Amino acid sequence: MTGTTTVKTKVLVTGAAGFIGRACVQQLASTGHSVIATYRSDPHPEVAGDVHWVRVDMTDSDAVAAVLQTHKPSHLLALAWYMGPGNQQALDNFRWMQHSIDLLFAFSEAGGQRVTFCGSCMEYDWSKPEKLSEGVTPLTPTTEYGAAKAGLSVTYDRMCSALGLSGAWARPFFLYGPGENPRRLAADVIVSLLEGREALCTHGRQKRDFLHVDDVASAMVALLTSDLEGPFNIGSGTAIPLADLITEIARQIGAEDLVRLGAREAREGDPPLVEADTTRLHQMLGWSPKYSLETGVADTIAWWRREIAKEN
Repeated sequence: MTGTTTVKTKVLVTGAAGFIGRACVQQLASTGHSVIATYRSDPHPEVAGDVHWVRVDMTDSDAVAAVLQTHKPSHLLALAWYMGPGNQQALDNFRWMQHSIDLLFAFSEAGGQRVTFCGSCMEYDWSKPEKLSEGVTPLTPTTEYGAAKAGLSVTYDRMCSALGLSGAWARPFFLYGPGENPRRLAADVIVSLLEGREALCTHGRQKRDFLHVDDVASAMVALLTSDLEGPFNIGSGTAIPLADLITEIARQIGAEDLVRLGAREAREGDPPLVEADTTRLHQMLGWSPKYSLETGVADTIAWWRREIAKEN
C-alpha cells in the first residue's frame, strides 16, 4: 500500500516553532491530528486545534526521551536542527547528527512507528546544471550543514529498519512565505519595497526551485501520513531565475522602480541552476502544490503588510 492515510494520529513535531514547523503544526492540527509540538525558547506560536506545546532542549537526550515516554507519539516529524550563527559552516551540524540518532532511538523505544526526517537539497552535488534526483544525483555537499544532513541520510534507512521504524527522508528546496527570516531573499525584498527602500539584489540570473512554505508543509505532512519510505525531494520541479521572483514581488507591490538588479555581487561559484526532480513526489505521493508563484507571492506580501502594520 502507498499514499496517504486518513487515520488521525498523535504526532511529535520537533522544531515546531520554526519556519517549516509552524506551517506543519497548523496543517496537522487543522486535519484533526493530535500534535506534540516542541520548541526551544519563548514565545511559541498559537495554533488552533489539539496542539500541546512542550519546551525542551533537543540536544538533551534524557529530556527528549522523557518527552517521548510521556506522550508516546506514533508519528515523528523531525525538523529541529542547529540554526544559530553561521549555521551552514558550523561544527554544531555534526553534533546534530548524534542528537538526531538519539531522537530516533528514543522514539523507537517509546513505541513510535513512523518518522519523516527533514533533510536538505544542500545534500546534493550542485555542480551540474541538471535536475537533482533522489538516488541518482550524487550526495557531495559543499557545506558542513549539507554534509551532516547527507551523512545522516546515508544511514537513515538502515537505522530505521533496525529500529523497527517506517521512515521517509524529505529534501526541501528553496522556501518563501509567511514567517520567513527577514534576511532571506523574498522577505528582504518584500520588506524593503513595502518600506519604500531600494531592494539591492544580484543579477538574478541564478535559477532556483521555490515553493511556498505552506506547500512544503503539506507535502511533508502527506509524506509523514503515508507509508512511503526513502528520500523525497520537496520542490516545485521548475526552477525560476531569482529575478523573476524579485520582479513579481515588485509588480504586486507597485515598486518596480526600487529594484536594483546587479547592485550586489553574486557569491563566487554560485551554481546557475538548482532544480528538483519531483517525479517521486508527484507519482508516488500524488501531491501537487496549492500556490502558483503569483498567488504565493500575494499571500506572503499580505502577511508582511500585517506584520509591519503591527509595528507601526
